[in-house]
Amino acid sequence: MISQIILSTLVFIASCLAEEPVADATGSAAAASPVVKKYLDYSTFELSQMTLLERLKIYPWTVELTSIASIAVYAFFYYLGAKYNQGLVDKFVASTLPILKEQFYQVGVTPSQLLAKDDNHHFSFYSSGRLRIQSMVAKFTLKSRSNLFLWSMEFVTGFFFESMRAPEDDVVIEFTLDSEASSKYDDFIWAVVTKDKMNRYREENYFLSLTRTAESPKLPLEFVFMNEVPEMNDVLYHKKMRSVLVESKSFLKFIAITDLQTEKPLSVSEYKPEKKVIVQLSIPKSDAELKALTGLFDFLLNDYIDYVVEKATFRPELTKKCKKTREAQLSKLKKIEEETKKEDLANKKIEEQKKLKEKMSPEELRKLEKKQKERRERRQMNKQKVRM
Repeated sequence: MISQIILSTLVFIASCLAEEPVADATGSAAAASPVVKKYLDYSTFELSQMTLLERLKIYPWTVELTSIASIAVYAFFYYLGAKYNQGLVDKFVASTLPILKEQFYQVGVTPSQLLAKDDNHHFSFYSSGRLRIQSMVAKFTLKSRSNLFLWSMEFVTGFFFESMRAPEDDVVIEFTLDSEASSKYDDFIWAVVTKDKMNRYREENYFLSLTRTAESPKLPLEFVFMNEVPEMNDVLYHKKMRSVLVESKSFLKFIAITDLQTEKPLSVSEYKPEKKVIVQLSIPKSDAELKALTGLFDFLLNDYIDYVVEKATFRPELTKKCKKTREAQLSKLKKIEEETKKEDLANKKIEEQKKLKEKMSPEELRKLEKKQKERRERRQMNKQKVRM
């Protein structure tokens, strides 16, 4: 579209910079009427005989006007989409700001800036400076409303392909506990999760993939426990939790306590346990949901996180299974690293042999191949003896 505009503009400028109108014997311009024929029907000479105003009148502006209109519509919807996304995040922050300022020394990514904006659908929010909590990080992911083409494509692919899920208006809040609080309770994974998409959350969160589900009459019908040891439910369930879950059920996805990370580690170096309370939500939109969001934050910061630090210590027989799970995960990662090293070493030997063969004479190469063949035959015979 932009190239068409540039091309049309260059053509028009070229025609305008042609010769000035040349008067005929009677002193008038070219006799041909500029409105009888279309612009492209005129020759360069005929156009040069016209004034600038005459050429402007007969020039076909369809492409330019269509391009400008398209750009204006795109810019208009870009502005609306960006403004809407910004509004969702601003309302979220505004509803939680009073309680966050009560609980944390610093609220915002810097003392003078509340939000960090990566683009029109990715935002971050940060707080720190509270007893037992090292930091609180909220990461917002919204629909690409400012880009109609991308938004439409994500919607279509998400509708037809389950593996390519379209982004939703989500926020993930991570309360990272400090070293003193972390040392006071055991390593485990426990969560309250909405039933409708619990398999999806298990796929997206490494720590949830290590748990099992367990229903309970203590929870509203929309929720289920996910844990490593079912006996932990009685200890970690807070008396205020049910009412908070009922009020937040329209936007709450899960509340989790974990010492393992969200992303699955692929090596021992990536395995970095860190105790956190993680909450995932759909971004509340209505006034009722924003009010419930304030109640949820009040419950987490004034009741639940401190409750977990004080109460989440279990009998050794309960934590034994948790320890075995972590040992098994580390063992898998070590085995993968060992196999990778063996493959790298084998590839290195193959490369060295290849370079060595390139330097050998035909006679030396023939002798080497003969030795390798004899070695393979001996190995095969030894294997047959062992089997007998």
